[in-house]
Amino acid sequence: MPETTGNRPLRVTIYGSCVSRDTVDLAAHDRIEVAGYVARQSVLSIGNDASARFPQDAAIDSPFQRRMMEGDFAGNAAQRILEEAPHSDLLLWDLADERHGVQAYLDGDVVTRSIDVMKSPEVKAALTGSLHVPFGDDEHFETWKASADALHATLEEAGLTARTVVLAVPWALCAIDGSETPASMGITPADANERFARYYDHLRDLGLRMIELDVEDVHSDPEHRWGHSPFHYAQDVYERIAEALLSV
Repeated sequence: MPETTGNRPLRVTIYGSCVSRDTVDLAAHDRIEVAGYVARQSVLSIGNDASARFPQDAAIDSPFQRRMMEGDFAGNAAQRILEEAPHSDLLLWDLADERHGVQAYLDGDVVTRSIDVMKSPEVKAALTGSLHVPFGDDEHFETWKASADALHATLEEAGLTARTVVLAVPWALCAIDGSETPASMGITPADANERFARYYDHLRDLGLRMIELDVEDVHSDPEHRWGHSPFHYAQDVYERIAEALLSV
């Protein structure tokens, strides 16, 4: 834990998903507080301003979902992270929202193929003319690697790499009741873990600190508040992540 926290909660900016957010909410709400939360935005969309493509009249019930989608179309994740840095002890980076790849337009614009985008008819329609670049494909990885390098350079210039921690937790193969964990939008847990491996390896090679758990120690929870998914974990998983984060 950074020495500057004293007796107050550890302040964390999350660049990632519900995995990180649930860790705070379910296992450490009294010891960790979220200073900033940038979700559902691939590193590939950073710096790609496709905001003119976003349908402002889209019927989106959740202000949070609208804000994240608008931020993704604007490519503002790095800007948001830098804005929150002065108020944070650590930057927690998890890759779960990379899982569905991106949509790439012929003019170079890129937006994240998030579940929120795919569930909104108006926003999904704005993807017309773009191509799906699936997560884990060589094209996606090579482009992602360059974008991750660029973000790493931005963090390094801002003095944030020493305060950055990557959450590398595998998708659960089994639930706590012994049942098989379901696929997520067609991606099985075993396939996802294989796809994620080289992405984590690259961030490790950049020298970033990692929080890692073994796949045999990770289980999903069929009664999770967000539903049964390979990355909606059992309580003990969140507790181990929280303890690892607090001991960084």
